Amino acid sequence: MPTSVFPQNSRRLFVLTVIAMAATAVTRASCQNTSDLGDACQLSNSPQACASLAKSWNPKASATLYTGLALSNNTTKAGVAHGQTSKSAAEQAALANCRAVGANDCTIARSDANMCTGYALSVTKTAAYTKTDRGAGFNTDRAAAGAMALAECRNTGGQQCVLLATPCASDNPAYPSRLPMPAGGEPGSVDPHWVGTWALDINSENGGRWVWQISSSGTYELHSEAFDGTPTNVGTLSAQGGHYTLHATNITWGERLITTNSARRTPRRVSSTTRGTHP
Repeated sequence: MPTSVFPQNSRRLFVLTVIAMAATAVTRASCQNTSDLGDACQLSNSPQACASLAKSWNPKASATLYTGLALSNNTTKAGVAHGQTSKSAAEQAALANCRAVGANDCTIARSDANMCTGYALSVTKTAAYTKTDRGAGFNTDRAAAGAMALAECRNTGGQQCVLLATPCASDNPAYPSRLPMPAGGEPGSVDPHWVGTWALDINSENGGRWVWQISSSGTYELHSEAFDGTPTNVGTLSAQGGHYTLHATNITWGERLITTNSARRTPRRVSSTTRGTHP
């Protein structure tokens, strides 16, 4: 759980430092839901192609858009897709993303039109066995799809269910899908100046940004629009009395190194209140 100290009168530095720290934590992080989940354009395309797609994609160009979910039968690996203009394209993209993270037995679990698809996973390990439980859900609302996936995972016996992905059909396919703001946290644990949506421009060949949403209850969601391999992460945050603590709940520190060429810049405020759509 990373913890640090920031100057009381340096709020912009505070946000920059926290996001930079989050990057460090993510670049050293991996678990079942990052290394085993394929959900990025650059898994099957060049960063330049993904950057071009991000600029040209128009969700209004098609009346029906699709998501896809592919699962490996013998491993915990999975692939998701979103923003696809046909069911076949969504399924092929999900299969490609599943294979890109190392699975060779991927099959389509579901594909949905104009919906959000939730996917949750639980892996319970004991000295005698490893038990895997999964759950999927769908809804027009991202959070509701995620809640359905978690409920199904728990209903199958999952004891450590984690929401891994909630791609929505209207999400830009050039970027990894976002996750809903997690429940929990502690009201009053975050300085109200930092409640809202922040963007950090990334100085790399293909540009882009990180988007960080902070709630008043002390939870956060961070996702990348920079084609740098940074996985979406959510968790809890406290920032009071000159100290901050950030704890991601969907990734585990220290198992894998994700390298990027991103240079950090001063973030800018996008919104003073958290919201459920891309800023």
